[in-house]
Amino acid sequence: MQVSRYKTMELLKATHGKIFSCEFVKKDGSLRKMVARLGVAKNLKGGKNGASDNNALVTVYDMAAKGYRMINLSTLRTIKVAGVTYEVV
Repeated sequence: MQVSRYKTMELLKATHGKIFSCEFVKKDGSLRKMVARLGVAKNLKGGKNGASDNNALVTVYDMAAKGYRMINLSTLRTIKVAGVTYEVV
């Protein structure tokens, strides 16, 4: 199933903190697969969040690395939510 880049943030918010997987291109050009979730408040240390509506970055909790990571929605390739894989076009 295909989804536009504009709708990807709505799709992520619709998870309501449930686990999803995604595949995106990192800043260095390499491809990264991640299992993550939104809304995790554990282990916050009070730093500055670099995500905003202006830069298409989303802060997620990486389940494998057990830490917070940023996903750039403009380089997102695929996202799998509730067993349905979406190709971002």
